[in-house]
Amino acid sequence: MSGLPDRPDLDQLRRQARELLRAAAGGEPHAAGRLGAVSPRVTLSAAQLALAREYGFQSWSALKAEVARRRSPVTWADRWSFGQATALQTPAGVLRPEILIAGADQAVLHGSLTLPGTGQPAGAVPGRRVRAPSVLLARLVPRRNTKPTRDRRAEARTAMESMRALTSVTIVDDRGARYAFRGGGSSGQRGAPDRFVRLRVHPVPGREIAWIELHGQDGATTRLRPAPRAAAQIGQAGPARVTAAGCSGMPGAALRADDPRLHRDIGVALPAIDGVRIHLDSLVCLPGSWLLYLRARPRWRNDSRAGQRGREPVSVHAHDDRGGSYLGSYARNTGLPAEEELAEEHAMEPEELALQFLPRLDPLAHAVTLTFQGAHEEITVDLETGTT
Repeated sequence: MSGLPDRPDLDQLRRQARELLRAAAGGEPHAAGRLGAVSPRVTLSAAQLALAREYGFQSWSALKAEVARRRSPVTWADRWSFGQATALQTPAGVLRPEILIAGADQAVLHGSLTLPGTGQPAGAVPGRRVRAPSVLLARLVPRRNTKPTRDRRAEARTAMESMRALTSVTIVDDRGARYAFRGGGSSGQRGAPDRFVRLRVHPVPGREIAWIELHGQDGATTRLRPAPRAAAQIGQAGPARVTAAGCSGMPGAALRADDPRLHRDIGVALPAIDGVRIHLDSLVCLPGSWLLYLRARPRWRNDSRAGQRGREPVSVHAHDDRGGSYLGSYARNTGLPAEEELAEEHAMEPEELALQFLPRLDPLAHAVTLTFQGAHEEITVDLETGTT
């Protein structure tokens, strides 16, 4: 049996269960076999359970809950962003802010941090090595104190020290208000000096702010400026087409790291694509690629088994008005729970993520078309970005 439609009808599902029950009670072999797979009794509850299992749910109540979720109106909290900052030398290393995304409940600065050559934040003082009881005990169980384990612990300590060092960065805006980094998270490849960072900014800067200035070491500063909003036109959903995955270079435009960076807010919600609801927040260009920040519900990736990467139910590709084409892929999770948010409440929130597109967006392009493609349907979004 095929999966549930995007907006399933509970009354229709109830009719299907009653029809299945009548067929089984009348001796129809196929219907009797469907009921017999879940229960020896020929009852309405057995028919409902059989129908739920065929749709991939463990119970009729779980199926009803999914129907209610899909038919309930989805509201997305409004967001705004600041960007176009340059690299900043900080006590933790070189901070490269990509974008600061703000909403009613919190603001988060996304970027990368390059640690100094020592792999430690500047000014970090190595502590005197004291063999704690746990270390002595680890000698009795060598496999728990292997070199990979020690390396992971050392990198975790370095990440924590880097985050603490970033709290010394002074943040002000054009109105004289002061802000501070309050926690966050980081990720990166083991042993690499560059790490992706997510830094919570407190308090939340309003959308009326003209600029936000970060002060680093030796008087160095950089400014984040509010993003203009790109005009967006959502197309009609249609059947998924077979497309040739690939990307092309920028015709007539050299790839330069010092070109102006395009930064636009989008702020549009898409119709569900194979059951996945998507809200587009912001687009930002980097020297070698561009990122699309978005939120997805229920999740962008399905759960995986055996520790393997989950399948992405929706793929994305793009093309611009100058003939360039771009292929999108999952870059990283960008979400941070609000400070007062409970873990179970956060689990109910949409997944926040960034998609990376290659190559870099042509700086001479005025418009970009995004195509979101599921297994059965696709939808396009036309963005008027203007030039950088």
